[in-house]
Amino acid sequence: MATLNRPMRKCPDCEVEMVEGFIIDLSTAKHVPRWIKGGPEKSAWSGLKTKGKECRTVATYRCPKCALLRSYADAEVKPPS
Repeated sequence: MATLNRPMRKCPDCEVEMVEGFIIDLSTAKHVPRWIKGGPEKSAWSGLKTKGKECRTVATYRCPKCALLRSYADAEVKPPS
């Protein structure tokens, strides 16, 4: 079942309903990935410039039959500071 009013997604290979989840980044702290429009630009203060750029949550779905993962840039959110 999809959460947060997200649509159900079907596996393009198996045509079964995919299960929603997320991918966690453990590099320095636990973070859920975000999608930022455009290519990465270095910033002296924060590592990468994100201010004023389109930023979206990333929802990842897994097929229970073939294990395919597909990620979608969903809801627009404020970029990280």
